[in-house]
Amino acid sequence: MCPSMYFVTITLLVLLPATCSLKHTPIYKDEQKSTTTIAEDTEGGIESSASGSKDELVVPSQSQEQVERRVSPNTHIPQGKLASSLPDRPTLLGSIIQTLLRNPQTVSQLMTVLGVNNGKYTSSVLNNGEETQFQKLLSTVGNMLSEVQYFLTPEGLESEDRCTADVSAYLQGVEQGQMWALQMLDASGKPGRSILQGALKFLGNYDECLLVSHAVTNGSTNSGHTIKGNYCHFVFTIPAAISNLTNGNMPFSLGQPTVQWDLCLPKSCNDSAVSDAASILVKNITGVSLITAYFTKLSDWKEDSTAVATVFVICLVVALSLIGTSYDIITVEIERYRQKCNDNEDDSGAYISEAFVTDDDILRGKENNGHASNGLPRIRIGKISHGEQNQQKEKSIGLGRQLLLSFSISRNTEKILNTRTGDGNLGCIHGIRVLSMAWVILGHSMTWDSLSTWENMLDYANWMRRFTMQFLVNGTLAVDTFFVLSGCLLTFLFLRECEKSARGKPTARQMVIYYIHRWWRLTPVYMFIILFYSGLLGHLIKGPVAESRNIFEKDNCRDNWWTNILYINNFYNFKDMCFPASWFLAADMQFYVIAPLALLPIAFGIPWLGYSVMCLFGAVHIGSYGYLEWKLGGATQFVGNADSMNKIYPLPWCRVGVFAVGMMLGAILQRTKCKIRIPRYVLVLGWQVILTIGLLCTYVTYDDFGEGHTPWDVDTRIVHETLYRPLWGVFVSWVILVCCTGHGGFVNSLLSWPAWIPLGRLTYGAYLAHPVLLSYTEFSVRSLRYADIPYVSYHFLGTFIVAYALSFITSLLVESPCLGLEKAVLGRLKK
Repeated sequence: MCPSMYFVTITLLVLLPATCSLKHTPIYKDEQKSTTTIAEDTEGGIESSASGSKDELVVPSQSQEQVERRVSPNTHIPQGKLASSLPDRPTLLGSIIQTLLRNPQTVSQLMTVLGVNNGKYTSSVLNNGEETQFQKLLSTVGNMLSEVQYFLTPEGLESEDRCTADVSAYLQGVEQGQMWALQMLDASGKPGRSILQGALKFLGNYDECLLVSHAVTNGSTNSGHTIKGNYCHFVFTIPAAISNLTNGNMPFSLGQPTVQWDLCLPKSCNDSAVSDAASILVKNITGVSLITAYFTKLSDWKEDSTAVATVFVICLVVALSLIGTSYDIITVEIERYRQKCNDNEDDSGAYISEAFVTDDDILRGKENNGHASNGLPRIRIGKISHGEQNQQKEKSIGLGRQLLLSFSISRNTEKILNTRTGDGNLGCIHGIRVLSMAWVILGHSMTWDSLSTWENMLDYANWMRRFTMQFLVNGTLAVDTFFVLSGCLLTFLFLRECEKSARGKPTARQMVIYYIHRWWRLTPVYMFIILFYSGLLGHLIKGPVAESRNIFEKDNCRDNWWTNILYINNFYNFKDMCFPASWFLAADMQFYVIAPLALLPIAFGIPWLGYSVMCLFGAVHIGSYGYLEWKLGGATQFVGNADSMNKIYPLPWCRVGVFAVGMMLGAILQRTKCKIRIPRYVLVLGWQVILTIGLLCTYVTYDDFGEGHTPWDVDTRIVHETLYRPLWGVFVSWVILVCCTGHGGFVNSLLSWPAWIPLGRLTYGAYLAHPVLLSYTEFSVRSLRYADIPYVSYHFLGTFIVAYALSFITSLLVESPCLGLEKAVLGRLKK
């Protein structure tokens, strides 16, 4: 920490109020001055009758020379005269500063501890008469104190300003040892440990500050005014010479380092008042400037229309779920009662004179697969079982009942937790989906909000240089895994449905339903999460860092939510994008829209054209990615992070190649019906090659910035960034291929474990819920956290489990009901 910043913020408490030697009475414009008690100033002390939580304010006695004294801002005070230029009767903080400035040896030791100039400031250098950087600093501080001395007089304080009077009363309370004032001082941030490890946020006690409430008295009369504490944030720049705490080795760009220093100040002050005071304080300090100063804004959700709308929607969804569940329970009980009565009337099970088409597997086996000689399904007349009756009733129920049952919590729970799968299920997909989601959550849980709440950010940089941590460095590959899965499932299911249709080719109505289904599948729960994120989350988060980012996309969501609904937010107004994880959903929807360019030719019997379009998608990916990398000079998440993440990473034409790899895989699986014979030697060789590719994609970056390694040149970075994502898609495709064709062995057994199936259904909700959860946990902290491997592990596990729990809740209340509504409505349209 530089000496400039150390003295800048310590002196800030002296600048805001009337302090130094000039004791004065805070006078409020709405108070009666006749009640003021004048106390005698004997031996420089103030006789106070303050006790308990109330203080008695006094009027200062000072000379005319003190009142009229103004010092030019350019006045230079030599170091030797600095002590004499300080006030005669300083406050507690003034005494600290004065003591430090009078003792060069103490200051030298302090600067050595803070790491300034590698500890080269020694008392011998200070006493040599040579003007060092620190001596210049002392002169600057002296000029600063002289410059603001008039501001600290009663006249300079403008006694009618309530903020100034409250701050003055606060500092008088500190001198007099009053508990309320000491609580405010105690609640203010102080420089702590690990500054050189990146702990540049000096947080105070947020809750203690807001609890301060002190009734002001004038003499024996209560003025009716109460001083309340409010939490104020000051953000400063630091000199460029020491701004890079990691000597350029931080793997993720965290932006220009800043210092946040939080103070507990009276609530009567506003942002402009503290900004002006802080600007005066730092304007003569070379290399340091005030970025912003602002108070915590306590808001009531009832006054926020978006928050009120969010609460209304949540209540509506819960009410519909309760109504649907109640209706389901009541109708089931009524039906059970009726069935019991029917059983009592006819225990033999009367034959029903109704004919129905059966697709019973046993019957088909006994009667030549259930078909007559004319090729039509056989008709069976006989006794219908209760289960068959229930199935027939469910198919014949009205639309209104279907809509109500869509909100049944019991039915939706059964659907989510069901481990049975239908025909054409690719079992390993579920395990890959959940493990990839765990990879995403692990990466986000370690880097959310750029590690701003970590005490030891430098340790993170050291971890990332280790070989074993490269899988975390390359965690963005998990997103490419989802693109592969999406392309594979889309192609496989689309071509299978085309084969099942009467014509063997998709119709115009089916293509319309194709797009409606995808939009409806993603959007309702997506919009529900965004509404909660932008409307209510900000009111739930409290703490010293709650407004450091102010839920940074909240206003973006309120202004640009329409880009999310249209799924264009990954390239339109990307810098003002709403919701950090939404770029992936936009890209995936865009790929879904253009996928028929390759799927329709295959469905209409022109497979070569469809495969050519897939290859074209891959060429677009490699060409655009390579060109942008060349244009930006080999931007990566380590070099040129902002350019890489904003100008390449979210763009659909730079990610479509991985989706195309998945489409190619899906087409192969559908065409071969997952029955491919792979010779053993091909299987062994293929695993060796594919494992090499996978390990290179995840661990080759160790050669770039690992300990003792020479960083790559621009050409190497361009080649790596352009090719490693499509190659990762090939790796994932091989794993799916061998597992679905019966050659996966224990890998397939692991990935096809039935327990993955319910979690796989909840993965989409977990992807949406975990950014909300991380925003809450990261912005609600009361102090910086020391992160080590055990802490990160528990933080990840907690985030993963709670994210899936939240996904289960949102799936019950929103996602599953919407799928039920879609089935009820679109099912009738298909008919």
